[in-house]
Amino acid sequence: GMMVVSASAVSYNDLTDKDQIVNKDAVSMLVTLGVIEGKPDGSYAPTEGVDRAQMAKMISVIMNQGVDNGALYENSPSGLTDISSHWAKGHINYCYTTGIIAGRGNGTFDPSATVTALEAAKMLLVAVGYDPKIEGFEGADWAINVSVRADEQGIFEGFTKDLSAPLNRDDAALLIYNALDAVSYTHLRAHET
Repeated sequence: GMMVVSASAVSYNDLTDKDQIVNKDAVSMLVTLGVIEGKPDGSYAPTEGVDRAQMAKMISVIMNQGVDNGALYENSPSGLTDISSHWAKGHINYCYTTGIIAGRGNGTFDPSATVTALEAAKMLLVAVGYDPKIEGFEGADWAINVSVRADEQGIFEGFTKDLSAPLNRDDAALLIYNALDAVSYTHLRAHET
């Protein structure tokens, strides 16, 4: 039930720079679902970086079936000290309190820090149901464990860049698209057996 199409303000075909988007199917689907929006100027800005707050918003909207429920979590007591007036506070609180995204360990979230492909994959794996403690997504070997599990689930399918480099909007869409695909496939297989 994660695939609910919302009436988003912009359609893929309206994006002024759609010819520069590499992962066209992924971006198109996520724009249609209202998970990723165009920029105020009508562009998508596929090469622009994704920060921790933006990733939290995208995952939060997916987890809430395409609905932007950020306002519902504005006042959730996360204890994070650096998001009190942040635009994505509700989304960050949702992802933090559900364990999808970890803080920095000192009561901060660091919302404007860049997100790497490995960090995004960890968030997506936890969002689809993997327990970070059981899977070893915490501690010294988290990156290796995330990489192995993300490969198994097809999250990095079609992604050819450095897993530890900052992720751009185009590639963030690809990883989210792949994660949704993995969930759909697993769900379908469970019903076949």
